[in-house]
Amino acid sequence: MGRFTSSQLLVVLCVAFLSTTNSRADEISGLIIPRDDTGMYLRNPDGQFEITWTEKTNVALVANTRLFNKWNPNHLKYPIQQSKQVLHFPIPQGPITAIKTSKNGKSLADDLKGAANENWLSEFNLRLYFNQTPDNQQLGTQAHPRFIGLWDPTSKPRTISINGTSYELSLKKGGQDSALLFNIVGTRDCKPFVCRATAIGDSKDGVLTADEIHLQPLGDQSTSDDPNNPRYLFIGDSISGNYDRGLRDTLGEQVNIHHPPTNCGPSSKGAKSIVDWLGAYDQRGRHWDVISFNHGHWDAGNNIGDYQHNLELIIKSLKKTGAKLVWVTTCPVPYGFEQAGGTDDLGKAPGRKWGVMEKHLNPWALEVISRHPEITICDQWQFVKDNEDNLYKQWWAGKNVHFRGELADALGEFLGQHIAERLDLKLAK
Repeated sequence: MGRFTSSQLLVVLCVAFLSTTNSRADEISGLIIPRDDTGMYLRNPDGQFEITWTEKTNVALVANTRLFNKWNPNHLKYPIQQSKQVLHFPIPQGPITAIKTSKNGKSLADDLKGAANENWLSEFNLRLYFNQTPDNQQLGTQAHPRFIGLWDPTSKPRTISINGTSYELSLKKGGQDSALLFNIVGTRDCKPFVCRATAIGDSKDGVLTADEIHLQPLGDQSTSDDPNNPRYLFIGDSISGNYDRGLRDTLGEQVNIHHPPTNCGPSSKGAKSIVDWLGAYDQRGRHWDVISFNHGHWDAGNNIGDYQHNLELIIKSLKKTGAKLVWVTTCPVPYGFEQAGGTDDLGKAPGRKWGVMEKHLNPWALEVISRHPEITICDQWQFVKDNEDNLYKQWWAGKNVHFRGELADALGEFLGQHIAERLDLKLAK
């Protein structure tokens, strides 16, 4: 996409406003599936949706603002989470327009107060247009709650200059957010199987014509696969990150091992994101031979109905892959935490307290798994409990659900042995 004319920038600003307020525009998100040179399909848990683009379609790269901390004026270094892959995007030279939009009246009032008292604006809801000078610069107003100016990523902290006044533009008060980067990618970068996208536009006769496409690369982990090895996907939260090394060391070079490019978090995130995580499993070289999955710690305050419903949705998608499935029970909460009681009046589990997995989450999950006898169980909870008086003795006395070093590696080895059995592999001793 080239440099905008003044009239094109006006359209862009209008779309920027509409896409961050309550608009009538249609919006569809999902994994990109190939269509042809004039569009794509987006696949999500609700199905597969046809998207078309035009010369006027604006494509933005979705990038966490933390990537700006090590700014390189020539290219953006874009690491894929939970992967060794790093993508590089050339940065067009020239001025950079920044549009920061406030969501509502209170948010706008807070932003105006921060600008007046601290010369500071938060980076939330930031859009950047590279090699583009704004036709007008402004502070946000109730009628037009957008702050528009020139962005300077080289200053420390980063700034936005509005009518000659520079304001710090950062997340110094906490949190994290992703910005939309325009003029860095185009429709040619909407590659199938390795990117997800959100398309915003108007739908007619079952086809959405995109005014904007927000592109999020997922990486292509299959590029480093050995085509002679089975492919294994393990789904889990930060605990799965703890035992990653032990798992990989146990399975060695006999298995192509992958993890979704994220902390998989609660079961609600799993139900929403499972299609993205599974990718194009129906394509050669992107299939899954075995998948292990867990959601638990993030659901420690959930209720049985929502938790089990989410697990059923996840399993429904997992079964479509034809892979062998393994449920990994959720590891304990140690004794350093307050003891768990029963559920509250709304049926919610008591949160991160010792005993919550034994009393609530794991039994709830096993009720679901029992309906699917083809799913085997790797009982990591029981493994940690069985070793309470030796390997995990100090861990049980602490107040940290995570595992490090030998403790984490043992969990990975335990799961790796289960996966090897499901794949009929002989592990090296």
